[in-house]
Order: sequence, then structure tokens, then C-alpha cells
Amino acid sequence: TNPLTPAHRTRRTFAQTVQLLELFLHRHGRAPTARETLRVDGDTVQIGPWFAKTRTKHRDGQLPADHAALVAALFDGDWCAPDPAPAAVA
Repeated sequence: TNPLTPAHRTRRTFAQTVQLLELFLHRHGRAPTARETLRVDGDTVQIGPWFAKTRTKHRDGQLPADHAALVAALFDGDWCAPDPAPAAVA
């Protein structure tokens, strides 16, 4: 089984969801819009709504610094900007 797609009713950790965001960035070369989803191993992940909510929490000072650092590492510059640029894909 894939640790990024837990059985239903099991919540992903923040770090696991950040890994899914990284997968989206690699696949699409851009940040997800507020309504986009990601299909992983037959599971649909609401990555766009998650990213939008995470950005809002960060702007409002409600996102823990370690969580903000995990997301920031995936972007060049301000990841809360209107069109954040993903970091270079290795």
C-alpha cells in the first residue's frame, strides 16, 4: 500500500499532504487552483482546497512555522502570492 493514500477515514498528516502537493507541482508545473483535485492510486485528493486553506491559515498567522516551512520549500519566493512559482524540479 502507498502511505500517501491511507484507507478511508484515516486522515493524512500535514507532511503527507505536502508530498501530494509536491507531486501536483511536478505533474503540472504550477500551484493548484482552489478547486483542483489530484488522483493518486485511485483516490481523489482535494489538493486545491487544501492548498487554499493552508495559504489562508498562513496569511492569518494560524499555520505552525514548521508546516509553513514544509510548503515554502516547494516554491521560489512567496507561496501565498496570487500565482506562486514552484521551485525548480530536480
